[in-house]
Amino acid sequence: MTHMHIVQPASSRPLTPAIFKASAAFVFALGFLIHVGRMLYGLEDWTRDIFTPPVDIAFGLIIIVPAVSGVLAWRHYSGELAGRIVYGFALLLCLVSVPLHLSTFFTWSTEYLNTFPFWYSAVEVPMFAALAYAMMRLRFG
Repeated sequence: MTHMHIVQPASSRPLTPAIFKASAAFVFALGFLIHVGRMLYGLEDWTRDIFTPPVDIAFGLIIIVPAVSGVLAWRHYSGELAGRIVYGFALLLCLVSVPLHLSTFFTWSTEYLNTFPFWYSAVEVPMFAALAYAMMRLRFG
């Protein structure tokens, strides 16, 4: 009878928390840049020239990664309550953003983004910067 030695990975921690942290930080940093660009370039001009339907759809597809990994990593969170609240808020933003941005696939228009006023981007910019930083600080056990 032969015995097989099964090599265990050095870490038995799931990958989903690391995937969530990195992808969520990336998405919020990208959102920060998108909203800064929107404010500097002009709201309507931005959606006409830069944030076109293919870009909006691609952004929606990218957001799927933190949305799914965030749900899967939820039970592994080991930080304090304040961190879980921030995590939950960030996850909610991702989950809501996926259908919002992917709806462009069916309408082939980003005009819906023009309904968000300038002040909305002015709020999103510092919030997304803070969320990008906060995502990297989340603790998982």
